[in-house]
Amino acid sequence: MKRTLFALALLAVSASLVAAQPSGKVDFSRYVSIGDSLTAGYLSGGLVQTTQVRDYPALIASRGGLGSGFQQPLISEPGIPALLYLKSLVPLVIERKPGMGVPINLNLPRPYNNLGIPGAISLDILQTVTDPDNPFFDIILRGQGTVVQQTSVLNPTFMTVWVGNNDILGAVISGRAIDGVTMTPIPVFNQVMTQLFAVLSPWKSRMIVANIPDVSTIPYATAISIYVTNPVTGQPVLINGQKVPLIGPQGPMVEGSYVLISASSYLAQGYGIPVQLGGNGQPLPDETVLTPDEVVVIRAHVNAFNATIASLAATYKVPLVDVNAYLKEIAAKGYIVGGVTLTTAFVTGGVFSLDGVHPSDIGYAVVANKWIEKINEHFGETIPYVNLAPYLGMRPTQTGWGEWTWVDDMVHNLKQVFLKPEARQYLDRTR
Repeated sequence: MKRTLFALALLAVSASLVAAQPSGKVDFSRYVSIGDSLTAGYLSGGLVQTTQVRDYPALIASRGGLGSGFQQPLISEPGIPALLYLKSLVPLVIERKPGMGVPINLNLPRPYNNLGIPGAISLDILQTVTDPDNPFFDIILRGQGTVVQQTSVLNPTFMTVWVGNNDILGAVISGRAIDGVTMTPIPVFNQVMTQLFAVLSPWKSRMIVANIPDVSTIPYATAISIYVTNPVTGQPVLINGQKVPLIGPQGPMVEGSYVLISASSYLAQGYGIPVQLGGNGQPLPDETVLTPDEVVVIRAHVNAFNATIASLAATYKVPLVDVNAYLKEIAAKGYIVGGVTLTTAFVTGGVFSLDGVHPSDIGYAVVANKWIEKINEHFGETIPYVNLAPYLGMRPTQTGWGEWTWVDDMVHNLKQVFLKPEARQYLDRTR
């Protein structure tokens, strides 16, 4: 990993700079959100104003009465990078909007309230001010210090913290579970998060945190079956009543493995498909699948990361939003809104956006309501929930899919943002 733990001791924030702790109801007048792309409102492969205003921190702020006082690093249409859009459902065609957005309010004379940075790992929250490989650091931090330093300047009256997702997401996006390359080693994560909680401890009585979802269950990992499917019906092809597994780097795919969205362009060329079924008989590349062993390693890291977050939250008496369990419940049972069942299915499920990694607008609203539920429960608040009904018009109708057609640069852009340079270089050398 590019960054080390050097200089963590220099990041302690003086408690003398912090005003006396308020008591009673939550004061949202200086609400600050800390995190990564999920906090920033990243959606369908990019960041853009039209969706940023509906990210979960903005929804919490509006329900808490802060309104326009909650400042974010807004990006004009069509976003940075330009957002993906659904050109056709059958066949499934996803393309990227032309052009590129620009920052709208770079001249805000103070730090933004939303300090979520796409691509940031836990250590970045403590140490990083700029990153030549990730423009979002300059767009959001603007050279004014690290996330924790800017948080100290704002002296929040309330804070949400959702950190650590990118410490494991790279393993899924790259299809490689490699400690220190595509995911943060467990001891390093423990040390960084311990330091982060210590730095934020002056605000512990006005803070709420969330844990990390099981990234091996996001649509990016689950959208494509491990079996050969009929391009017209989307159903598994049967030979003698048996499903035919796709061909992975270790032979026929087995239960417990995953074919990633990054495999779609290879499948369109016949890779992974037996010759007798119209393919070229060549295996899918290693970086486009997760083996059962890799899935076990990824989930072990997620569980260990969440155990650290839960332990620190208990130590500092900070309420914890169990997003991991919540998204697992939605994946298993769906989420009913006005008689409509939302699921985690790719494109048609409604909860996730077109990049298969980040929530949709309604997905962010669902997550916001989970935060609000915990805020009300812990702080004795009565913040109104987000009305989900207006979002339902954005959800596609469930139907069968034809052949996949995927914008080629989507996976490239995800890797550029969510994988550190040394990880990308390592993976390029090992292809």
